[in-house]
Amino acid sequence: MKVPITGFALAAALTFGLAAQQPPPAPAIHAKAARRLVIQNAMVIYGNAKPPYGPVDIVVEDGLISYIGPHDAIPSVATALPTTPRSSDTVIDGTGKYVMPGIVNAHMHWHEERQPGMPQPIQYERNLYLAAGVTTAREVGGDFDKSKRWQAESNAHTIIAPRILVYPFVSKGRTGSPAEIRAWIRDIKRQGADGLKIIGMDRDQLEAIMDEAHTLGMRTATHIAVEETTAKDYIELGVGSIEHFYGVADAALDGIQNFPPDMSYSNEIHRFGRAGELYAQADPEKLHKVIDLMVEKHVAWDPTFSIYEASRDLVRAQAQPWFKDYLHPSMEEYFKGSLDNHGSYFIGWTSSQEAQWKRQYRIWMDAVLEFARKGGLVTTGDDAGYIYSMYGFGISRELELHEEAGFRPLEVIEHATWNGAKLLGMEDRIGKVREGFVADLLVVNGNPLENLKLLNPYGADVMMINGRQGSNYSPIGPNDKVQAAHGGGIEWTIKDGIPYHVPTLMREVKEMVARARAQRVHSTAGQP
Repeated sequence: MKVPITGFALAAALTFGLAAQQPPPAPAIHAKAARRLVIQNAMVIYGNAKPPYGPVDIVVEDGLISYIGPHDAIPSVATALPTTPRSSDTVIDGTGKYVMPGIVNAHMHWHEERQPGMPQPIQYERNLYLAAGVTTAREVGGDFDKSKRWQAESNAHTIIAPRILVYPFVSKGRTGSPAEIRAWIRDIKRQGADGLKIIGMDRDQLEAIMDEAHTLGMRTATHIAVEETTAKDYIELGVGSIEHFYGVADAALDGIQNFPPDMSYSNEIHRFGRAGELYAQADPEKLHKVIDLMVEKHVAWDPTFSIYEASRDLVRAQAQPWFKDYLHPSMEEYFKGSLDNHGSYFIGWTSSQEAQWKRQYRIWMDAVLEFARKGGLVTTGDDAGYIYSMYGFGISRELELHEEAGFRPLEVIEHATWNGAKLLGMEDRIGKVREGFVADLLVVNGNPLENLKLLNPYGADVMMINGRQGSNYSPIGPNDKVQAAHGGGIEWTIKDGIPYHVPTLMREVKEMVARARAQRVHSTAGQP
């Protein structure tokens, strides 16, 4: 007896027959765009602090996320019927892995050297940031012309680099009338700046800058120096984000900070040593009011905890294990104690100064946590290339320090992704693993919500039970074999739908460092 074949059954049979004849889909290739990329069987961390879900498949087409859902329901472009990935697709196996949005580094700088006369290839920094999951980088001060060129090249995918936004410095020293200052800001806008990085201003100068920036629709960030203006001035005038810790506690002091008579703000040892005393001198009630004002006026806070961490534990900072293979000699030389290099202030650094910085961190972190709990927007940035902080590794450590401040890992990832997108005005296209959004995605080996160290480019120590990675709370039987192993890390950083293989990026970094070290040894051979 023949069973009648329906139209749907016939289409399904034909689809199955075609699939059976096709070769398996191709694996992802480093830095090679695919028209359709499929991440199979992965858990998803959405980005806005909701719990992970899955496993699901994620389909990326022409740089956008087109589908998130069950493996057996992926739409076929050709038939509009459920189908498995086609042979023309590029596939990443996400089994046992987590997918999250790409990280927004809201405070960074591009450097082609750290120690003068010792070049450091720009690709070194680009690779490290991509390896740490940074798909969008807000450069706040740097070589404007070069950064704009790199921005265009990144957007065109002719270089391997994160997406770049350029905020040039607007610093004290540009004198003149309000009209001249306004003309200066208009010229910066005409040159293509995405925003302004403001530092060290008197009130009248700041009023002209901020008013013109608002008129032009320009976003603003500020590093508040020890100046006439404090965070209160910037908040009142509508700045977009406050960077680091400066200015906030200054606005909560009873008078001014207690500096000794022989203090020189030009001396980096004096400057950073005394900076560690700032928050302990603030009036707690006044500090609450400053935080309330920041929340009321919708001023974001980008604390960059990681860049100052060496101040509270210098030995730890000097002995980071990734220095062995990945620290470029130009940066290694810059990190050494020097009165000439910004942030290289560790000459005679004392236990008392470390104790003061540890106290400062407790108060500062509590302030950032209070700010967030009251509704403030907290983001992540690393400001790396200074103070024993390496590119990429600094942003990974930043996430760990947000957890130390009291945030849950889901909130920390929200800070690094969705909150960063909102800060940049890009929340309509990045910051979430969402259909229709740009495919800025990280494929992580393991669950970063269980251990944020898994996002470190160096990887992390993990527990292996009978040859399989497990939680350190996994049940262990009497015959189970338990071992420590090196694992974790991001496997793929995907920007605009293009997959970048993190082990390949890190191998290239290691080779760059080895070549630079060999060249340095060769150039110094025979010198006394």
